Amino acid sequence: MQTILLQRRLENEWAPRAVPAPASSGLSLESTGASKEADAFLVDWEENDPVKPQNWSMLKKWMVTALLAQLITMVSAASSINSGALVDAALHYNVGTELMTLDTALFLTGFGVASVLWAPLSEVGGRTPVYIAAFFLFILFEVGAACSTTLYARVITRFLAGCCATPPLANASGGMNDIWTPVERTYGFTAAAVGGFFGPCLGPVMGGWIGPTIGFEWCDWIQVIWGGANLAAIILILPETFPPQLLRMKAAALRKHTGDARYMTAFERGRAHLSFYRIFIDAIKRPFLMMLLEPIVQTMCLYLTVVYIILFGDLIAWAFIFTDTWALSEGMTGTTFLSIGVGLLACGALSPLLLSDYKRQVARATAAGALVAPEARLRIAIVGTWLIPVSLFWGAWVADRSISIWAELVAQAVFGLGILTVFIATFQYLIDAYSMYAASALAAITFLRYPITAGAVMWTAPQYEGMGVHWSMTFLAFVSLVCCPIPWVFYRYGARLRALSRYTPNLEVKPHAVRHAVEDDLERIASALGPSWSRRSEAGAV
Repeated sequence: MQTILLQRRLENEWAPRAVPAPASSGLSLESTGASKEADAFLVDWEENDPVKPQNWSMLKKWMVTALLAQLITMVSAASSINSGALVDAALHYNVGTELMTLDTALFLTGFGVASVLWAPLSEVGGRTPVYIAAFFLFILFEVGAACSTTLYARVITRFLAGCCATPPLANASGGMNDIWTPVERTYGFTAAAVGGFFGPCLGPVMGGWIGPTIGFEWCDWIQVIWGGANLAAIILILPETFPPQLLRMKAAALRKHTGDARYMTAFERGRAHLSFYRIFIDAIKRPFLMMLLEPIVQTMCLYLTVVYIILFGDLIAWAFIFTDTWALSEGMTGTTFLSIGVGLLACGALSPLLLSDYKRQVARATAAGALVAPEARLRIAIVGTWLIPVSLFWGAWVADRSISIWAELVAQAVFGLGILTVFIATFQYLIDAYSMYAASALAAITFLRYPITAGAVMWTAPQYEGMGVHWSMTFLAFVSLVCCPIPWVFYRYGARLRALSRYTPNLEVKPHAVRHAVEDDLERIASALGPSWSRRSEAGAV
């Protein structure tokens, strides 16, 4: 609806005013050369163009951000809600709980395999049409899951529902990049990220109370109702945010008003002689090429996959940690997931600190005569990544009936704080590093992350049954500990890795600017540890 209204406004109001000066890019129609004449019909952003998403009012930006965050929360909750009603569903289908976890595992697999389809579609035809189509199909498949009479029918429809729930996860990061400037994105993206991680925590809370009270099928009907409300909100409220699509709409308005087909955007000119099929196939190939050729994508994929294995493994492990240890009901066990949510909200409250730190990095880079390096985004992860193994070691050895349950809940809150700092830092780093190819980089990571996580959901229960809570969580703590140096390695050597990439733009970041930033940070840490440490550091340097 918002897109249709914008198109009509462009045709009726903007196009008539623009025709007398068609060179919206600042060039004149009086040019004599062929290339200059072509540029006169190039449709680009005007100064302070109100159609450009980054020029929208703060109220409109926050409205769009809140809606996107809510969409992410909804599909993330859909991935975990049925895990809260696992026992009731297993009894209904007369199968074991291990087999019933296929419901969640295949939904997560759908998240991954469909990401490389939806992300390119959003770059070809805009983001809002993709959301509308995906949510419509998601509702249909969730109705099918609710009405399934066999486990086979259920897991197939849940897999297809997972495929259709992908766009908010695959495209919302691009949407944040559309509407926020790099500095503003520091807090805008954080708000969306909180929603993305709060969903998996909210799902078990809902499922834990819905399953035993009104039946596990209502987990699906709640998703249908919620999804329907979101579909209505997308149609009525959500504007198009993809800049090339908005420019295409401006060009189309000029072509319709003048009858002159020469009015085109740079994006349209570059693809004028390419078929939709060729454009779409090239876009689909890119995430796979990045998986194979980009060390940054490969390493970040490994890093985030470990984090997600632990997070979604908790969906199954929670019963061993809380139900078996403290004899909680299904509903109360699901409610304890809110402890992770407390950590997520605590991370969100750090947004002013993140913004202040990023502004300092921008000022430092500007003083050095360079653009701020994408590695500046990783500073919070350098600290936050260590909270993951700390919280897991902590949670492993306080999971005892003789110890207060609050010790375990606090450990899980620290875990929530740690995973969100990692997620915010790494995703913003990838967006800054890959710029216009960020959606493909994120799609590549999503493609691998969720199917591997789905496998983790399947082996988590046998692991906890065989190793016990203490050693299972300790094992995961050691795995996450191995990954902890990754943010620092990228912070220190990321510029060199980007120089080897075929997809990262040349930001002209001077190497000494990154080196000096690292040295300044180390000097500040040494000063905080005391004079004796500073003297030892100076002696070591000599």
